[in-house]
Amino acid sequence: MQSPPPISRRAFLKKGAVLAGSFIASGGLLGSYSSYIEPKWYEFTRITLSFERLPNAFHGLKLLHFSDMHIGHYFDIKDLEHVVKLIHNETVDIICFTGDLFDADISEDPVLTSQLLGSLEAPLGKWAVLGNHDKWIGTNYTLPILYQGGFQTLANAYQTITYKGQAIQIAGVEDMLTGKPDIAKTLSGANAKMFTLLLSHCPDFADQAAGYAIDLQLSGHSHGGQIRLPIVGAVFTPLGGKNYVKGLQEVPDSKMLVYTTRGIGTTALPIRLMCRPEITVITLEKRKP
Repeated sequence: MQSPPPISRRAFLKKGAVLAGSFIASGGLLGSYSSYIEPKWYEFTRITLSFERLPNAFHGLKLLHFSDMHIGHYFDIKDLEHVVKLIHNETVDIICFTGDLFDADISEDPVLTSQLLGSLEAPLGKWAVLGNHDKWIGTNYTLPILYQGGFQTLANAYQTITYKGQAIQIAGVEDMLTGKPDIAKTLSGANAKMFTLLLSHCPDFADQAAGYAIDLQLSGHSHGGQIRLPIVGAVFTPLGGKNYVKGLQEVPDSKMLVYTTRGIGTTALPIRLMCRPEITVITLEKRKP
């Protein structure tokens, strides 16, 4: 299956302009709420997932997943500091970030950004993949910031996480829109019988990964639609984020699960409606056969 072409930013902004016009026309409380309240109203989603292949030693461990900061698009270093403080209140074992750290350029102090990210603690590692905005800005800019912040970025590669004599695998692929995600290359040498967690910026990569021994994929990119309406749902979803728009879903014809976070920041339009920014805490449990 070939990767879809990169999303047309012009098309995205055109759709956004139409929506923005509607909001301006409606005015009043709805416009103020979607512009100034909901985008900063962070929600912690807490779920427990059970897996047969999860080693006993990992039973009860907690994983924190966040994504799509889009620093620079109505999200500055003070906002990042606030989000980091919220995460500090959580006691977790693994932290995963699934891309789009900045939006269009490195608009805030990269050293301070790394220091804030570096203050996050996770004894079993902080792991990341890059998103399409990271690639547009340039990996030579984003990668060092994540690295200095203590994050190990996985690009078509996997690593083993060992705890109390048992192990799981964590893998990460390149972004579907701007890179060349290769799941076969990523898992080359991996143990197909071992519990495997996959990080992919675009959630729709799950359809390609489903043929491999992967238990859970974590993704971002879609922002949950960012603007959702009753009955209609997401008004717009980007390429690579249309099949698994938000939350936990099963991948058809497989045992694989995919969780798509609604992300933290915004892009194109600085608004959210019925789609609060999200940080997810997943408790892993061993499920008996």
